[in-house]
Amino acid sequence: MNVSANLKTVDNGVNVEALLEAREALSEMPAAAEFTWRASCEWMGGVHSRSTVEGFFGLGEEKTHKQPFVFEADHPAEFAASDFGATPVEMVLSALASCLTAGVASVAQNRGIQLRSVKATVEGDMSLYGILGIDADVRNGFRTIRVNFEIDADASEEEIAAVVAQSQKRSAVFDIVTNPGNVKVAVV
Repeated sequence: MNVSANLKTVDNGVNVEALLEAREALSEMPAAAEFTWRASCEWMGGVHSRSTVEGFFGLGEEKTHKQPFVFEADHPAEFAASDFGATPVEMVLSALASCLTAGVASVAQNRGIQLRSVKATVEGDMSLYGILGIDADVRNGFRTIRVNFEIDADASEEEIAAVVAQSQKRSAVFDIVTNPGNVKVAVV
């Protein structure tokens, strides 16, 4: 009996075979798995800034993206700002949603689950009392973050929940948000 004839063919746009090959190759070359991601940021005036992402270090050498990516950050008029871009905290929420969504697509592809649509909605609650120095006991960051997925796929609710759980388990941004690492700030 041909086992491959019984496998469900799905296409979520993720090359799982290449990812699994990379995982195998990197497990034998730990130094190549060490990456350094970079962003540069330039103050544009007020609280408006422009960040550029272009190069990174990985697989033992310097790399560049196909093109530079530019992100505008600012604050809305309610903060006496020009509203030329999303706030940095909104970018964090977007990064979390993007990372988890990419994971959902990858895990679903690997598990033979065809996705029709995936939508993540992320909300974060915070009080400005910390940022504005009104109350030193109030943290500056999010008090709570909620991620809600709407997923239409050829799978049961339990299978979809397992895909989301695995995505969360492997998400770099989820880890960054929930387990902060060492951040060192210096003036050079």
